[in-house]
Amino acid sequence: MRILFMIAAGLLALICVLFFGPGLDIAAVFTGYGIGFLAIGLHYVMSSLSKRWENETFLALYTPLSMVRLLLVLGIFIVLIILGKFDQFSFTVSFLISYIYHSVINILLLNRSANNRPG
Repeated sequence: MRILFMIAAGLLALICVLFFGPGLDIAAVFTGYGIGFLAIGLHYVMSSLSKRWENETFLALYTPLSMVRLLLVLGIFIVLIILGKFDQFSFTVSFLISYIYHSVINILLLNRSANNRPG
């Protein structure tokens, strides 16, 4: 249920961006949003796996895996900026809005996970 809420809220944010920016390139906006959505998808997979880890494993792996996720998403972003045939401003704004939105979700889930851990 929570995942459906996050997807719905993200799509609402996407619609707001498209509504308030009528001159934006639609393909660029959807591509930027898609990369942000990929970031939260990777976080969700990592979060699901980390629930099974002990405290020491969690502390040892979570930060390096978060860095790998960040580098992967930024790498895709840079490749699309260089090779993309769409409006780079619309793409960048959409990506940043989506990534910030998903990062807030990431922080909330991490906080809740840390508060629910034994010890």
